Amino acid sequence: MARTVRTLERGFTILEIMLATAILVIGLLGLLALFPVAMKLGKMTIEETNGVLIAQSVEQAIRDGMQNRKGHLNNGTTSYFIFQHDGVEDAAPILGNMKNVSAQMDYFILLPDPDDDVRSEVSRNDAYARGKLFVYPESDGKTWTPTLGGDPMPPMSDEGASPNGGGRVSSADDDKDDYDPPPTPGNDDPDPTYLVKRVWTLSDRFLEESEDDDEELQAEPDPISQYSYAFTVRPAYRDASLGRSYPNEERVDPSGELYEFEILVYRSFAYIKELENVQEPIYSRTILVHR
Repeated sequence: MARTVRTLERGFTILEIMLATAILVIGLLGLLALFPVAMKLGKMTIEETNGVLIAQSVEQAIRDGMQNRKGHLNNGTTSYFIFQHDGVEDAAPILGNMKNVSAQMDYFILLPDPDDDVRSEVSRNDAYARGKLFVYPESDGKTWTPTLGGDPMPPMSDEGASPNGGGRVSSADDDKDDYDPPPTPGNDDPDPTYLVKRVWTLSDRFLEESEDDDEELQAEPDPISQYSYAFTVRPAYRDASLGRSYPNEERVDPSGELYEFEILVYRSFAYIKELENVQEPIYSRTILVHR
C-alpha cells in the first residue's frame, strides 16, 4: 500500500512582514535624507564655480585697466584707471582718448595713496591701517536702483561728498565711517570690516562675451543677473618700498607702488544699511597689482 507524505507549508507571519517593512522604510529614509544634503552641496559647488569665473573676469578687467587705461590728474599727483566690464553702466571713454574722463562715472577707479602724513619709516601695520581703502562701485553722492535676485528694488541714495572726491584722493571717502572696528595705528588686526552698498550687476552679455565659454556657467539654471560684484582697493601690506626695505621687514617707508584688490562676488545682493548685518559674498579673491 502506497504511503502518502504530507509536507507542512508555512508562510510569513504578520509580525515578520511588519519587521521587514520597518527595516525597508528605515533604509529608504536614510537614503532620502541624503538628497537635500546632496542638492545643497551641488548648489554650493555651482555657485562657487560661477564665483571663480566671475572673479577671474573682473581680475582681468582690473589688470587691463591698470596696464592700458591708467591716467593722472592734478599735475600727476592722483592716479586712476578706467574699469571696463559687464555691469558698469557708464560707457567708458575710447582707449587713447582720456580727455573727457569724469571722476563721477562708474568706470572711474581712483587709486589711493599711503597716508600723506607718513614721511618716514613706520610700522608696516601702522602704514597699512592708515592707508585709504576705496570700495567700488562708488556710492557717495549717487542714486541707484539695487536689485534682489534680478528684480529691481526701490531706488537708494547715499548723499555726501562728490564721487571719488571729484578726482582728489584727499577729498575721497575712504569708508572709515563704515569700518568696524575703525583702523588705528598700532592695531594688531589692521583689516577692518567695511560695508558694500552698491554692486555692479551682471547681464546676459557676460555669458555672450565670456572668452572661456564655460559649459558649467552656461548651464547655470539661475539667471546670471542674480550675480553681482564689487571690489576694494588699498595700498598693499607687502610694499617693496622702491628697494629701500624688504617685504618681510616690520618697518617700511611706504611707496604706494603696489595695490591690493579684493574682488567680491554676490548672489541676490540686497542693499544693507547697517554694518552689523553686512552681506557676505559667495566668493572673494585678493590680488596684488603693481602701479
